[in-house]
Amino acid sequence: MMMQQRLYVVLGAFTGYLLFGTFAAMGFVAVAVNLFTSLPAAFVGMRFGAVSGGVTVVLTALLILLTNGQVPVLMYLIQFGIPGAALPWLLNRGIAWDKATVAVLWAMVTVSICGLFVASVVAGQSPFTMAGDLIGKEIVQTTAVMQEMFAVSDLPVDQRKEVTLALENMADFLQMAYPGIAITVGGLMTLSLVFLLSVLARGRYVIPGRAFPEWKAPEFLVWILIVAGFVAVFLDGLPEVFALNLLVILLPVYFLQGLAVIDCFFRRKAFSPLFRAVGYLLVTLVNPLPLVVTGLGVFDLWADFRKPKEPES
Repeated sequence: MMMQQRLYVVLGAFTGYLLFGTFAAMGFVAVAVNLFTSLPAAFVGMRFGAVSGGVTVVLTALLILLTNGQVPVLMYLIQFGIPGAALPWLLNRGIAWDKATVAVLWAMVTVSICGLFVASVVAGQSPFTMAGDLIGKEIVQTTAVMQEMFAVSDLPVDQRKEVTLALENMADFLQMAYPGIAITVGGLMTLSLVFLLSVLARGRYVIPGRAFPEWKAPEFLVWILIVAGFVAVFLDGLPEVFALNLLVILLPVYFLQGLAVIDCFFRRKAFSPLFRAVGYLLVTLVNPLPLVVTGLGVFDLWADFRKPKEPES
């Protein structure tokens, strides 16, 4: 057993190193690799305990440090090391998967803010100035990638103007909502890690918490969502920016709840896994279905769509 555990730790560290290296080398092309980079350490942690998962993270970080330097290893530890080590530790202690996800996300945000503060002190800059510069660079890189994608397409002149205007609007939106987007992406990555761990469980371990078809967001969040919506529409300046970031964070939560409602319906009707997978893909990607699913999640608080219908007498 001890030999198997050590083998898993070594293989997990090497696999995590390769996955991180693939993303670092290919950038946006390999963005999907982000979903799997934390998985080796997290799987080892679920199988053999949090200590083994933590050792896997440390070994992966050492490999990255030896080959890539300090900045990449810090990026790995914050984005992938914290979920890979902390999530199994919480789940193995019986913390429900949704609460564990929030706790891990909170840890990632806290460490990121502390790291930014320390870096700004070392550099002799204001943390707000440094954060603004980093966000600006990210937005410029994202816009440049989008422009390259449309540059190779043979579009008419009027459509090119529309694309340019859309990219400018996207850049303005990213400038306002970047903190909310970063938190949302981190949360979705952690949720993806929970899903992958549940797929790999196969009786080896248990993911605590409600089954996804029964999951609901805390009721008080819907009132924060409503207030944030009104503030974003009717106010300007800092209140609008704060409310917009809240909406960016909360709307995916209610999309997830709407997806749980649909999943409950699919399972009651005993649809096949293939049919369910196609359905999830459609409601996620095809406009305006994501908005419909989000609305379903919001109104589930009052309508309780998953409540079984009483048979007619």
